Amino acid sequence: MVTMSKAFAVRSMGLPNVEDYRTIRLSALKTAPEAFGSVHAIEASKPIEEHAERLTSSLVFGAYDDDQIVGMVGLKAEKGPKDAHKGFMRGATSNPNIRKCRIGSALVSALLKAAHGVVEQVTLSVVAENAAAIALYEEFGFTRYGIEPRALKTPAGYSDEVLMVLFLGAQTPRSGF
Repeated sequence: MVTMSKAFAVRSMGLPNVEDYRTIRLSALKTAPEAFGSVHAIEASKPIEEHAERLTSSLVFGAYDDDQIVGMVGLKAEKGPKDAHKGFMRGATSNPNIRKCRIGSALVSALLKAAHGVVEQVTLSVVAENAAAIALYEEFGFTRYGIEPRALKTPAGYSDEVLMVLFLGAQTPRSGF
């Protein structure tokens, strides 16, 4: 059982934090393999440079209890001329033994604060069975806009993913449907 000190800190992660990033990512893939598109064995075999690339190409926030990483979330902003207004939230995880400490909420809050002025909308996908994560994202105003059926395949079968979006500006686009 992991015990947590009275407070945790959320901070931006960069190259000096690559070992922390790798540690929390591998832990997430081991403890919740159904929630991610990659698998532990593949990520564990990647050289540290590939993990570092994720930190340099995305906004990544880590939650720390003293000096130990206990959660993270990232935002990958698009770069194209027609999609640079969008970012994709990815890699959200927290230590399952201390989830009731609202670490996920603090991480999403930090990410969305940083995303303002960088992107106009944030999208994400979450395994449909992960009701706690969906509820957390809805607390922040994310809305469902679709389901990707059979988005992930494991030896146990298929998992659908809920597709969600949050528009960061005051103006909410109207659907063309």
